[in-house]
Amino acid sequence: MDLLGGILLMTIIIIIVLSNILFFKRLKKNQKRFKYIILFLSFCIFSIFIFGILTYAVEQNLLLNTFKIEINHGYTSRILKSIIALTLNIITNYYFAKFYLKRIYKQKTEIELIGKE
Repeated sequence: MDLLGGILLMTIIIIIVLSNILFFKRLKKNQKRFKYIILFLSFCIFSIFIFGILTYAVEQNLLLNTFKIEINHGYTSRILKSIIALTLNIITNYYFAKFYLKRIYKQKTEIELIGKE
């Protein structure tokens, strides 16, 4: 692993940690907090792998095979692919966190309303 690989690895770890901290802060105090955090963490890690695989597949199939574009595998192309994949990952984590939090609190309010009736 060279310097760029180390920087990329640190960036991935920072993205995972920050998105989980933000998700943790938005969670209200409830008893099953650990379960929600573990599920969100697993989604963050899974989405990084998916966007890495998609970036590789687009490069290999679309650019190299279909359009016959030769790609120089230097630092510039590695940085561009990393920026694209990590930006998509950040956006996906943000919207998944919004959806997941809305889903968690929607279920809790429905249960409380049924119990009060």
